[in-house]
Amino acid sequence: MDPMPNDTPKPDGGSNPQLDNVAREAERVLDELTASIPETLASRAASFRESAREIDQRRARASESGATPVSGELEWAKEKGRLIAYEDFELLGDPVSNDTSEHEVWRLGSAGRAIKRSWPGVFGQYPILWNGRIRMKNASLPEYLRRMALHVALFGSDIRFEGITVSNKPGMMIGQPAGQPSAVISQEWISAASLRFPSPDEEEIAAFMRGLGFRKIRDSFTGWARHDGVVVMDAKSDNFILTDKGIIPIDLQIGVIKPSEFPGLDFA
Repeated sequence: MDPMPNDTPKPDGGSNPQLDNVAREAERVLDELTASIPETLASRAASFRESAREIDQRRARASESGATPVSGELEWAKEKGRLIAYEDFELLGDPVSNDTSEHEVWRLGSAGRAIKRSWPGVFGQYPILWNGRIRMKNASLPEYLRRMALHVALFGSDIRFEGITVSNKPGMMIGQPAGQPSAVISQEWISAASLRFPSPDEEEIAAFMRGLGFRKIRDSFTGWARHDGVVVMDAKSDNFILTDKGIIPIDLQIGVIKPSEFPGLDFA
């Protein structure tokens, strides 16, 4: 499923208010979820949420002054001590994975953690409802961070926001100049129970998602939704790892849509 082009009008005829509503819906669900999860997970999700709010404010302030939103993001990172030198990644050696559309991945040996750096100027996608169907839209940095907070709260994921780094290479989006930021996150290194069968099959994924209250969305890119408005996309086999402790999801595209809009969706 192709993402919406950047110049496509926002759903419901909105512009900034629609984007604000996306954030409000995500925050609503995060309030509900974090009230019933262990404190360690709630704290981890809160770190992503607070960073997203602060960066939203800095982006808005930068735009009002005639500067670019990116300058607001970098101002925030410098002030918070979250600006990571791009050269630091050379110390990690070659990435163990750099063939995905979203992250380059390194393994940090003794700590047993995966370090993930998003491609310059790219922060994945999130689902929206567009003309009665689920579509994917390119995410901003704050939207990426709220998605990670949802990942933590929904799945108990051990994800941490490490900061922002800036490359002098051109951005990954056509026409982007050099100097675009990348988000840097880390998470526990997850090992499959079997190297021969590292991922669950479709039936196992379906049972896992239904166990969390999700229903499959027909005619979507392996999408699932549930009563509180959470929508999970890209729930394909290689975004899950089958471990000794069960199924662990990674890098799922997550967003929140108003539950009142669900009647237009076709569920399996």
